[in-house]
Amino acid sequence: MLPEPEFNNGPALGSASPTAAVWSRRVPGSDSALCISALLGLPGDQAEDIVSVTVAGSDSAWDFLVQLDQSLSSMKVSSEHVPQRCVNSVRGSVLWSETITARASALGNEEIFVCSVPSRSYDTPANRWLAATVLSLSAAESALLRLSPDIIEAMSANSEHIARVADVASRRRSDKRLAGVRAEHPTVRERWRLQRNRRSSQLASLLTLEEFARDPFAEPSKLLDGLTDSTTAQYHSELLRLVREEESETGEIQELRYTGTGIELGRWRFLHPNLNTGHSQKIFQRIR
Repeated sequence: MLPEPEFNNGPALGSASPTAAVWSRRVPGSDSALCISALLGLPGDQAEDIVSVTVAGSDSAWDFLVQLDQSLSSMKVSSEHVPQRCVNSVRGSVLWSETITARASALGNEEIFVCSVPSRSYDTPANRWLAATVLSLSAAESALLRLSPDIIEAMSANSEHIARVADVASRRRSDKRLAGVRAEHPTVRERWRLQRNRRSSQLASLLTLEEFARDPFAEPSKLLDGLTDSTTAQYHSELLRLVREEESETGEIQELRYTGTGIELGRWRFLHPNLNTGHSQKIFQRIR
């Protein structure tokens, strides 16, 4: 175990703050709430609320809701075959296994058939993504209420705007066009297919909001700096110094990764004291 490095209290390297410079090395697409929790030493649920409020407070969130009516009007429909119990009629291909089971439960009534019939469904990956985004935005006001006044002030959160976004999203959740549509984010494969369709009027504002939500602290760094106390800023300054020394040696930019044991950046692991459950663990550990 290496001894604890001394803090470098000299001027910040580069134009960005140490916290923003460390954050800029985050692996693209990694979970923002988990990374913010580990980087700033915040409880996981509080970090999730901060991300929720930040996303809802963005212009992209409002633009998404403004365009949502048009998106719902052009919702994609999929066709699938579903089993249907029929009596005295056959409406499609007979599913004999299901038919035999149904007849057995009806005392051998041979007039019963279970058929495979076509059905239209709005429960498509794109529509589920719309529903999941609406659900997420509707929870933003509750997230705002759970945050302390100090954090809200540090974030410069526009409470009125966030409440308005959450209210509109809540009303959209009850739209009959979303009835029966599961609120689920797409898989990696589904996301890739949907992103290829960026020109679609249904997806344009959704993809813009999704891009912002994947890194809500990219610009400006003022938000991250507001959430970072002076001691944590010193930790980040020292971590950045260590990583830049490594980058000078290797000629490669090191990526920030979240793990269950802290933040890993190059050959260093950073464990914020607020999250350190083992008293013997160091803030900075060399892992390779």
